[in-house]
Amino acid sequence: MDVDPDESLFDEGISLIKAGKIEESIDIFSELVERDKRNHKAWNAYGVALSQTTHKESAIHCFENALAVDPGNKIYLRNLSRVKTPPARKIPPKMRDLVKNKRGRGNFVTAAIFILVLFIIGSLALLLVSGMVPGFSLFKEGPDTFAEELGANIPVTPALIQNSSTAPPEPEEQIIPAIITPLPPAKAEVLFHFIDVSQGDAALIQSEGKNLLIDAGPSSSGQRLVDYLKRQNITSLDLVVASHSYEDHIGGMIDILDAFDVKTYVDNGVEDSSDVYQKVIASVISDQAVRKIVTAGMNIPFTTNTKIDVVGPYRLTGHPDTDSLVLRVSVHNVTVLFPGDSSEVKGKTTILKIPDHGSDNAVSPIMDTRPEAVIISLASGNPYGYPRSATLGAIEKQGSQIFRTDLNGTIVISTDGENWTAKTSR
Repeated sequence: MDVDPDESLFDEGISLIKAGKIEESIDIFSELVERDKRNHKAWNAYGVALSQTTHKESAIHCFENALAVDPGNKIYLRNLSRVKTPPARKIPPKMRDLVKNKRGRGNFVTAAIFILVLFIIGSLALLLVSGMVPGFSLFKEGPDTFAEELGANIPVTPALIQNSSTAPPEPEEQIIPAIITPLPPAKAEVLFHFIDVSQGDAALIQSEGKNLLIDAGPSSSGQRLVDYLKRQNITSLDLVVASHSYEDHIGGMIDILDAFDVKTYVDNGVEDSSDVYQKVIASVISDQAVRKIVTAGMNIPFTTNTKIDVVGPYRLTGHPDTDSLVLRVSVHNVTVLFPGDSSEVKGKTTILKIPDHGSDNAVSPIMDTRPEAVIISLASGNPYGYPRSATLGAIEKQGSQIFRTDLNGTIVISTDGENWTAKTSR
């Protein structure tokens, strides 16, 4: 009897959960529900895995999907209830005994000690004021004692020593120079510019003095893109990547190739009969830029702290959207995913550039990558009704921050590889 491959994959995902490999199990269950939206067992397991992370809203969404296929399932209902209202933390019996102790006898003992301490302090204060304790005075000569404890260097003035004429001079205190430990050098920041090019995509990455441009927007925004890059003091581009051959991604390439020295041009190698594609390739050849064709499994050399992996496509389908280059750019622990217009993306990422300008095709990538923030590049009042409500709903379920070029203008993400910040400008 043949073994169901989905069942084997499901069992592998369950084993990963038991082994504590939550992220790996999430990838498996994400793949299973993508294959079959009615696989309620996979939806439930997907929710269980997500409930072990900070993505509680996504877990709720998974349990709701499981119940939509198998209504009334007691296990799914219980899991949904648990993730919505986590059980209250119980105090162990021994801890309860300690709490009772502190409220009872412990309070009496504490009060008695407090009264005794107050009595001793009061007595000492009286003796000090009256001068009955030799060698001590509330009005000590010399620099302020608290300031000394804080390391302050307070000069001694006549006003401070006017009552010390009869006191023997104190030996000069030896000053021991402080040992200054040099701070570690600040980590170099990498900048991701998601540039407002109307209804199209264009992103600039700057790392260690090098510049990489991914897509160039439509031809109508070509000069606007050139002007933006020049304001960043850019005169040459180390790499230019075309995710695919649609005009809203490569239309501005001709202006870019004319205005800047492009060293390497990267694409998926798929030929296109469109005029804009033919002109771009002709311009690459005339500029004598190196053309590099890449596919999934390869990496694109850039800088020492910025790694670029090609994670798609694994195979060409003949559809430009699906055949888009998918790039994962990693700066230590921060990853930014550039899928072109492909919806075939998986794996946790920090920031996701939404594919296809916020169409319904973006829902699965959002659910499968669980980003902290998303970027949507689109024009205000575009005729397609983007971003679609389903896409916005998926973003809300993930709890991701959302940035849109139609509302925010150009978005610049800055990261040191551990944390990231965003600023916008129109």
